[in-house]
Amino acid sequence: MMDKTDDELVLLFNKGSNEAFEQLVFRYKNSLYQYILSMAHDEGAAGDLFQEVFLSFFRHAAKYEAKGKFKSWLFLTARNKVLNYLRDEKKITSLDQTDEEGNAFLHDTLPDGAVPLLDSLSGRETEEYIRQAAQQLPPRQREVIYLRQYLSFKEMAELLGRPLGTVLADCHRGIQKMQKMLQAQLDAQGENI
Repeated sequence: MMDKTDDELVLLFNKGSNEAFEQLVFRYKNSLYQYILSMAHDEGAAGDLFQEVFLSFFRHAAKYEAKGKFKSWLFLTARNKVLNYLRDEKKITSLDQTDEEGNAFLHDTLPDGAVPLLDSLSGRETEEYIRQAAQQLPPRQREVIYLRQYLSFKEMAELLGRPLGTVLADCHRGIQKMQKMLQAQLDAQGENI
């Protein structure tokens, strides 16, 4: 089953294969859960929302059109469920969260030459600087930064219903803003080291 495409697994599931469903859950359990957690910032809610996404797929799998876009469909479903949760919980500002372990993509936004200084800081301090920088971004840029960890730019454009150029520009602007904020923080920290 591991060598099957997502669409092939969906077709097998529609024919009654529970193993195909399990393979899809296994394939996306880490990335989808981390994406949901980064938006909801609540482990209990993230687990519930993750299950809701796959329950929704389970119920509507027969309607899915195999066009090679299962991952985009899955993340769109997750995004909608999280936004509904945040609206219901009045936590709509939660798009500015990072996961508890930080993530490689956000670390890539560090300015050149910043890594040696960051190496002298604890992991928690580094994560906090990145989290604070991400919180200061406009919501559109924050969301694109987080989605980039899991989706291609083309997939993000489809998911968000925005032109590809807009998604690229939002990501680029977000990274530039984070670099400036992180450089200012590192410069201030450098004076104290």
